Amino acid sequence: MAAVRLAVEGKVKDKVILDFISEYQKRLSPYFKLELLELGEGGKYFEKLSKQQSASEIFIAMDAGGKKFTSEGFAEWFEAKRSLSKNITFVIGEATGLSKQAREAACEFISLSDMTFSYKLSLMVMAEQIYRAVTIITGHPYHK
Repeated sequence: MAAVRLAVEGKVKDKVILDFISEYQKRLSPYFKLELLELGEGGKYFEKLSKQQSASEIFIAMDAGGKKFTSEGFAEWFEAKRSLSKNITFVIGEATGLSKQAREAACEFISLSDMTFSYKLSLMVMAEQIYRAVTIITGHPYHK
């Protein structure tokens, strides 16, 4: 089964955040597996991964300067990306931003807002927006 990953450069220790992500993992389970990846600090994950990266993996970096969407626009974009790739990984940087390795691995940059969010809040917003995109795509009333 295809996976959508929320990858954080760092660690998530906050139980409230983990519970929130868990709720959206359950909601999305009929469609795909939503995974939370804790990449650690300094981009070491990408150094190792770049040697193994397959064509079926798309890395999207979250960055304030990236492309901005409405929820409907994001749903359309998300559906197109899912049709091209088996796995999509959304990478969220540490407090100091994305590592150099994460920036180099990314094929695209998207933004949640013109404002800067903590990685914890970014995780929650991305989980909810991915679910919202699925409900828009499937015609589920959640989005209304």
